[in-house]
Amino acid sequence: MKLFTGGRLKKHKSAKDWPTTAQDLFASYEESFPSQQNAVDLIPGWSTAFPTEFALKAGNLPLFADARIHWAIEQFGDLKGSRVLELGPLEAAHTTMLNAAGAHVEAIEANKLGYLKCLISKEVYQLSNTRFYLGDFVQWLEKTDTTYDLIVASGVLYHMRDPLRLLQAMAKKTHTIYLWTVCVENDELEPTKIETINGVPARLYARHYGPGKESQSFCGGMVDRPYWMHRNDILAVLKSFGFSNITIAHEEPEHLHGPCFSIFAKAD
Repeated sequence: MKLFTGGRLKKHKSAKDWPTTAQDLFASYEESFPSQQNAVDLIPGWSTAFPTEFALKAGNLPLFADARIHWAIEQFGDLKGSRVLELGPLEAAHTTMLNAAGAHVEAIEANKLGYLKCLISKEVYQLSNTRFYLGDFVQWLEKTDTTYDLIVASGVLYHMRDPLRLLQAMAKKTHTIYLWTVCVENDELEPTKIETINGVPARLYARHYGPGKESQSFCGGMVDRPYWMHRNDILAVLKSFGFSNITIAHEEPEHLHGPCFSIFAKAD
């Protein structure tokens, strides 16, 4: 459980940990002049910078004007009225861009603090036609009947404990996928294991987050042993699911976190 205490989220393991004194209870109220900055300050560890016109102090990354999402929208074409599923919206920056392009967006975030940040961003931007859900998006893909015109998965594949399962689940719910991911390009690097899907052998490389997972701004996956995929295997697996029309952009072999690229994939 979490309680809003002194302007920050305080973690409580069970109901017995909730404050019982009047002093503790009243500390959960905000006494300053009402503002959106109060809401932003409520959650620690923001990564995203809001546009300057909002005059809000949060993170530093300009993700509300991300060139990768602009490119994905250009590749898709007119998004007005389209149903879009976004996996791992972080702090709703990309969600906001998709919404501005006219899409009806459903976004699923597993990180609890990240989910709350999304709701704050939704309020800041007054987003309509947008719903946020808290939970595991793989289960959503596998257990719901909804299909989408586009699935956006920016910065999530390399955080997955089972990236092949995610690719398969996405392929069953859309004919168009946008991916941005970190990957492995070195053919000489020994994979942790090899798994075959649709007749395609996929090399998987175990990774660990290190001390970064202790940060309040941590935005990785749900387990400290995600598997990265080889770049060529990502493309081969997508093609095996029928996504034969593939466009690639934003290749950065020397990226801080590892080689990365964007994929816009369409099924025939």
